[in-house]
Amino acid sequence: MHVLTLGKVLRLEDVGNPEKNGGTVVVGRDRALQTLYNPTCPTASAVQVGAYLRSTLRDTILARVELNCAKWSVSGQAFRYADKTGTIRSIRYGSRGLKIEIHGVGFTPMDGPAVFVEAQLQIGDQALNTRFHTFKQNGARRAVSRRPSVPAALGEAGFWDVMLGDDGSEANQQAVIGNLEKAVRRDRYDGRSQFLLAMMHMYRFGQRVTRFDSVSTEAHAELAAANTAFAAALPLLWDDASASGDSRVPGFAAAAKYIQGVVENDTARRDQGLADLERAVGANSFFNVFDLIPVLQALPPSDPVFQQAFALVATYLSNPETRQCVVTQQELCANAGFAPRNLQGSLTLFGDLYAKAGNLQQAQSWYNLASALPETSTWPFASLIQDRTANAVARVALYADTDPSNDPPLIGAGREACAMCHNR
Repeated sequence: MHVLTLGKVLRLEDVGNPEKNGGTVVVGRDRALQTLYNPTCPTASAVQVGAYLRSTLRDTILARVELNCAKWSVSGQAFRYADKTGTIRSIRYGSRGLKIEIHGVGFTPMDGPAVFVEAQLQIGDQALNTRFHTFKQNGARRAVSRRPSVPAALGEAGFWDVMLGDDGSEANQQAVIGNLEKAVRRDRYDGRSQFLLAMMHMYRFGQRVTRFDSVSTEAHAELAAANTAFAAALPLLWDDASASGDSRVPGFAAAAKYIQGVVENDTARRDQGLADLERAVGANSFFNVFDLIPVLQALPPSDPVFQQAFALVATYLSNPETRQCVVTQQELCANAGFAPRNLQGSLTLFGDLYAKAGNLQQAQSWYNLASALPETSTWPFASLIQDRTANAVARVALYADTDPSNDPPLIGAGREACAMCHNR
């Protein structure tokens, strides 16, 4: 997947006429467009436009079109697609930009505001993806995005370079932080850049820590910086009183607050983090239940708070809708989106959670599922699932004894932080 961020603008409209509903997706001179992939025959290509809706907290497809390769043509240094009667009326794809025009009965207007809208052009095995999080207008009749500043666009692109494992160098991480800080100085209402800045600092904290009772000064500084950025991002992206905005953000912010409370032995901050987590799970239980993982990491299985958090996760995992989402919500629950190893990381995590809770049979079941996936052999952390499959009995025993200092960390600590699901 190639993430396009520079000069991106979206406009979608429901004008009340199925033949004319639709709009445009535009991207500027993005670096991902400097290498072009030939979409002409016999190469298969497709366009998909989707939205993560506030009303459902699920992805919904607005348009999905397999393109006719014969309707692509070469136009100078670019490629053009034209279909006067199709849902995808036209595409201009070149190093100077990308523009997709969508209209007609194959387009389904959004049913209410979106958390984000996503457009993807697939050419062979190459996916060009752009997401829109910030809007001038965002409703059932019209969605019009705000063009990101250049620092915001560069910061977002660099952020995904780190998360996807394309460039996790210290130099790139510092460049990401610098661009996002420049973006929020330029626009104090740029909540998306504040959020990505917070997540970048949380990534840097997680990469430096395997146990919350052993945190370096450097890691502590990253955690504090993350909480500062979350405090700025949260009121810009989520309104708790009206339950509107991006309901995923309060979960991330609450988890960071809880972790800082644990690390600093600050009971008030820790308890406030727990209270915030409870509200966040109430706002979006399908996504934010995963923000309880730091609680399950920090506490021994005998702790009542651990047991309460584990019960919520176990209920979530036993829900048939959760299990179906691997098929029905592949970007959220499988490997189709911005977490291309989501299944491997998540299934191993579920096994770890049941192991810590003392349920060997369920732990082995989740480990076996992760191990059986055909892509697991090329997963950067394949050795972890091999170890867990071989040593599940011993792992459960360590959690069950009276010495919490020998409890193995759940997957996601140290070099596994974020990378276990997001690295390609």
